[in-house]
Amino acid sequence: MLKNILPATVLLGLLGLGPAHSQEIKDINVAAIMPLSGSSMVNNGPASKAIKMRVNEINKNGFDVGGTKYRFNVSWFDSECKSTSAVKATRAALDTMKDIDVIWVGMCSSGAVASRPLLIDSGYVVLNSVSGTSQFSGPKGDPYLFKIKETFYGRDVSLSEYLKKMGHKKGVVVAVNSKWGAESSSTFKKAAEDEGLEVTDIITYDEENEEFAPIITKLKKIDPDFVFQSSEYINEQVSFLRTYRQYGLKAQLAGESTWTEDIPAKMGWDAIDGMLVAGAWFPGSDSPEVKKFLADYEKEYGEIPGFNGPTSYDMVNITVEAYQKAGKVDPKALRDVLRTSKFTGMTYGDGVLNFDDNGQAQFKTVVTRFDKNKKARVHAE
Repeated sequence: MLKNILPATVLLGLLGLGPAHSQEIKDINVAAIMPLSGSSMVNNGPASKAIKMRVNEINKNGFDVGGTKYRFNVSWFDSECKSTSAVKATRAALDTMKDIDVIWVGMCSSGAVASRPLLIDSGYVVLNSVSGTSQFSGPKGDPYLFKIKETFYGRDVSLSEYLKKMGHKKGVVVAVNSKWGAESSSTFKKAAEDEGLEVTDIITYDEENEEFAPIITKLKKIDPDFVFQSSEYINEQVSFLRTYRQYGLKAQLAGESTWTEDIPAKMGWDAIDGMLVAGAWFPGSDSPEVKKFLADYEKEYGEIPGFNGPTSYDMVNITVEAYQKAGKVDPKALRDVLRTSKFTGMTYGDGVLNFDDNGQAQFKTVVTRFDKNKKARVHAE
């Protein structure tokens, strides 16, 4: 059931998911603040879809907390992928909802950083399944803003270690000119230099640019050992990759975790063959949780879940497990469990997750390589 409660972009709805329930099943009221419209939906759409799919499954029978059955009652607020919209959506959630039990956030990094002060002041427990930025979680030592996605630095260290192992010494970063791109490129540069690699140049371009010939020409003159490409959007990635191959560059290509199977699905495997990415999401895992999630998501939506679907699916499961461990629906009890517990059966990382004293999730990251012969990402050897 979709019930409209807000106009325009601030959104539109109280989502009572699943079939009708008897009165003895109580609600856990969730404010879900994330992009629900705009150009970022190719990346962020899977987050809301994964949440809705998992909530629907859970709400069919409810779940037990301290002897009482509960279901999720989710209200949705559209943060788009803009700082101003994220702040408006956050204010709308805090102003219009009564009795919030927990907040789920799936914002772009810039929106997450912009709305952080409001969320800190609210005092609510917040779980963020999407943002890569290290500037969201906290407060340090007593966190109630928790972030599930790994930090830029965590995956950049893994990638830099592998590039060094391959014998590479110097590279160039090509990054989108945005707050996300600035944090991504500067963090990769630091991680690479920490591993003894040299980043000679950081070349930027405007968002949704599809003309990369000038940048590729510059890369040919620099002649780096590797190129790290930092882009959020598929149209940028496809255009960059097509031009990169057309100009015959031989440098090892590596990229942010935003480079996923969506790209070869759109343009084929030849161009992306051999490209490296690092992250905690590996769809080729033998994990039964990963296989079930992929099968369920494809059956439900007829597509792959990208890189934001898995963490958002896990966020729902973490919330259920945390409430069950707490034994009651209480914000302090929920926060204490999140701070001190280890969560298993995740689709992300190696399936095991815990939060540090700043509320940042800790898990293993891996380097993978796109393989045209296997038509899949495989562990980089």
